[in-house]
Amino acid sequence: MIGDTQSSIRGGAVRNRLLRLIPNHELSEVLTRSDSVRILPRQILHHWRLPMDYVYFVEHGLVSVSARVDQDRFIEAWLIGSEGMIGAPLVLTEIDQTPPHRRVVQVAGTAIRMSAREFLSILPQLPTLRRVLLRYIDVVLLQTSQSGVCNAVHPVKQRLARWLLVASSALEEDKLPLTHEVLGHLLGVRRASVTECLEALEKDGLIRSSRGLVCILNFHALRQVSCTCFDTIAREYRRQLNPDEGITTA
Repeated sequence: MIGDTQSSIRGGAVRNRLLRLIPNHELSEVLTRSDSVRILPRQILHHWRLPMDYVYFVEHGLVSVSARVDQDRFIEAWLIGSEGMIGAPLVLTEIDQTPPHRRVVQVAGTAIRMSAREFLSILPQLPTLRRVLLRYIDVVLLQTSQSGVCNAVHPVKQRLARWLLVASSALEEDKLPLTHEVLGHLLGVRRASVTECLEALEKDGLIRSSRGLVCILNFHALRQVSCTCFDTIAREYRRQLNPDEGITTA
């Protein structure tokens, strides 16, 4: 935990892009009931099929939401950074609070954390936040379906490029502190396949890869190498959550 919870959050503007869309009085309600916490690599925020005790609005960092494919194997379904929320299923139902996915921190950072009980109690009083979260869930549905199609038909190099672009956008950085092994695990492919693709991207001058770190050198060029799935996901986020258009409660 960082500092004195509410006071430390109020000390500066929030970085979470969903919370930045809601009016000040709703934001104040959220922050009054929240703590600022550190999230650490490999920390499991939500276990598979166990109750969600907290929801998190990521300020900085990267969290993967993974689906269980067999007894000990999980594959990444979508990513969450400062553009999103961890615990979105609670917005849709108050009954099933044990969703069948695992949420694991991949890149350390900070988050605004609220107990699930508190979140559910105040959400009906925050119509703009509820509308923002429903729009975000629509983006997540698009991201997961598009990723599923991408994984089924596109080669590993394009899938890896798409993943790096999504991760960079969620983290709002061009430096991704991830190993080849973690990337392979998240993509559901062999580590050797990830290494081969990263070497090809590095040879083309698009990235620089070192031990435990991938740096994107040319975002635009990497976008050209990627399939169109990244553009589809990014376009939907802009359509649903463009701050210039405002979010009404209508």
